[in-house]
Amino acid sequence: MLTTRNRGIVDLIPSVDVHRLQPLPSDKAFELFCRKAFGSQGCCPPELEKLSHDILRKCGGLPLAIVAVGGLLSNKNKVAFEWKNLLDDLASQLGSDSHLKDCNKVLLEGYYGLPHHLKSCLLYFGFLPESYTINCARLIRLWIAEGFVPYSKGRTPEQVAEEFLIDLINRSLVQVVDTDFIGRPRHCQVHDLMHEIILRKAECLGFSHFVNKEHSNLSSKIRRISIQGSTDTVLESIKVSKIRSVSLFNVDRLPNSFMTTLVVDFKLIKVLDFEDSPIEYLPERVGNLFHLHYLSVKNTKVGVLPKSIGKLLNLETLNLKLSLVTEIPVEIKNLKKLRYLLIYHLDSSGRYESVKIPVGLGSLLDLQKLGSVEANFEVLKELRKLRHLRKLDIRVKNGNENDLCACIANMEKLESLSLQSTGREEILDTESMTSPPHGLQRLFLRGNMKKLPDWIFKLEHIIRLTLDLSGLTDDPIRVLHALPNLLDLMLWDTCHDEQLHFKEGWFPKLKILNIIDFRGVELMIIDKGAMPNLEHLLIRRFPRLIEIPIGIEHLSNLKFLMFRYMLKEVCYMIQDEKWKKVTQHIQKVYVTYMEAGKLVLTTIEEVARSNKSCHL
Repeated sequence: MLTTRNRGIVDLIPSVDVHRLQPLPSDKAFELFCRKAFGSQGCCPPELEKLSHDILRKCGGLPLAIVAVGGLLSNKNKVAFEWKNLLDDLASQLGSDSHLKDCNKVLLEGYYGLPHHLKSCLLYFGFLPESYTINCARLIRLWIAEGFVPYSKGRTPEQVAEEFLIDLINRSLVQVVDTDFIGRPRHCQVHDLMHEIILRKAECLGFSHFVNKEHSNLSSKIRRISIQGSTDTVLESIKVSKIRSVSLFNVDRLPNSFMTTLVVDFKLIKVLDFEDSPIEYLPERVGNLFHLHYLSVKNTKVGVLPKSIGKLLNLETLNLKLSLVTEIPVEIKNLKKLRYLLIYHLDSSGRYESVKIPVGLGSLLDLQKLGSVEANFEVLKELRKLRHLRKLDIRVKNGNENDLCACIANMEKLESLSLQSTGREEILDTESMTSPPHGLQRLFLRGNMKKLPDWIFKLEHIIRLTLDLSGLTDDPIRVLHALPNLLDLMLWDTCHDEQLHFKEGWFPKLKILNIIDFRGVELMIIDKGAMPNLEHLLIRRFPRLIEIPIGIEHLSNLKFLMFRYMLKEVCYMIQDEKWKKVTQHIQKVYVTYMEAGKLVLTTIEEVARSNKSCHL
């Protein structure tokens, strides 16, 4: 038997049985911890129980860490204040206490074994708060902005950075929190003890430092700071430093002078990440930050971009998602290195709303992602020039469809397309697009169509398809089932028959199916051999469906089933003995319905325990 922490080694050995070790579940972790900390009896005093679980969270289910920390605590007095001190000071204990030295050594070996280019990527997790879960796409763009990703001929920086992330995951240094429907990491984090080691290493090398009320004194060689909790006097204390990156986390307020001081005194800044922070404006002098590569005001109250934004000639990422920005200044046409520009926000009803873009956007030839924008004749002329776009989200007005279709057909690298009319009842005519981008993988259509365009069936690589279409005369499921690589399908109000029938051989690779507002459907039938790989099924607003979907037991891989906004009678349906037999293989089953104006959530486990939530 061989052991390794690097999954890449496993992939090089043919024909082997691989057992991937998982963290201990919480109950087993607590049992092991108690045996080490309290002796063979393993009995935890009630006053130490909460602290014990807090300490265990830092161990992340790793047996080595649990044994090491438990052994250390076995020599401590069993009093709360001593255990609290250890919890707060675990970082310094890692390097000095004999019980933790082996654990420290093992974790450090992972860092020292990295090639140089991956060490900086791993150290960047010290820039984030402890236990922080980060979106992988955001992390990749930050790595690129920091200069961690070298040029590679024939590949985009995003592709190279994703390989770096997968390498760190395969080496068991970064943990995947969740994945998308094709199995790619969506969110990730590092183990809490690994985070402690990264923090010490990052500060020692002058790589980064986190700042709060307790840690505000910085060395002049520190290049990156993440401000957590409080910004009071932070910038005053680091004026002599040459800060390159600033990020805010869990900051509830900003002094009036913060933004002004930041853009006036720190001319070498490359990254400003204000996501989820309480900032309300960008000062005009932000345009003086010539070296800025990354600027995010996602989910903030920033409503206007200063015209000086056009002076940021090195800017690569401008993230305005869920901000209050509704219009882009014409000066943005000067940002020739811009690769990522997403600018949608939510209207009062919670729908994504597009943003007006200025003439001149066609000069941004490196742009990879753009959306959500309004399309008129002038905008479409600009979009024709953006041949490197990989993701486009656009809202088209009636009469511009032909120009838009010609424009899209010209985008040979397009992978994701969201195409919407100004309203669900507005005509969306895309028949003129006889030759769609060959590599299109994700498609969202919203509007009024009599029938699906013929070009949809040419999309051999499509993996996600979302249709919110009115006016269809035929059920699209009858023709979409043949798409060979479709993994994720979402349909809104596209079936008007009384019967919804999935036949043998249909949707051979489909993993996720969301069907919404099928208000006429009374009976749902799933033949054996239909959707054999389905894992997630959501049925929403089927007001006439009160019978068990016939053949649901054939979905042997189904893990998640939800009936959402249904009649209360569906709650009775899942109490039936027949229901229990055909759904016993499904891990999670949920039903929601409206009662007295409130949404009631019921799980199959709750129904088994009590009938209270289903009373008439």
